[in-house]
Amino acid sequence: MSRKFSFTVQYTVPVEDLHRALTTDAAWVARFADAQTATIDLSHPGGEGTIRIHMTEKASRDKVPSIVGKVLKSELMLSRTDDWQALDGEIAKGTFEGATGGITTEMSGNYELRPTAEGSEIEVVGTVQVKVPLVGGAIEPLAEQLFHRVLNSERKFCQEWLAAQATA
Repeated sequence: MSRKFSFTVQYTVPVEDLHRALTTDAAWVARFADAQTATIDLSHPGGEGTIRIHMTEKASRDKVPSIVGKVLKSELMLSRTDDWQALDGEIAKGTFEGATGGITTEMSGNYELRPTAEGSEIEVVGTVQVKVPLVGGAIEPLAEQLFHRVLNSERKFCQEWLAAQATA
């Protein structure tokens, strides 16, 4: 059984600036510069103003919730691919897919970047499924919470990166 989720990530920067940060290789390279157990692969299959970001990361054992650690078959490897389309007016759409190794988890859904009075926001709508008998349903909310935390971390990074670019 899968779990549906939705949440919104608020930004204080205009849509055009945020979209530029999300679709610029330099921002993602900077984001992953200090990540010792992560990899990133960037491409632009839809041309200018689009991006596909494929990320992988090995989770350190001390960061894995105990309920997950009890059912891990091997190291927890996280994989996520985001695809962002070009801006269409003031809106950009994207998709995400995520999976894990060590425990069978799948996540997928859609993004919508749009303007707000304070800047912009990304609406996230998706599903997560953890294929572990008995405890999968207990782990699915944890996966959703982790994804929300990751996107909030990316929000903070993007806003700081854009501010640094403005003063450079």
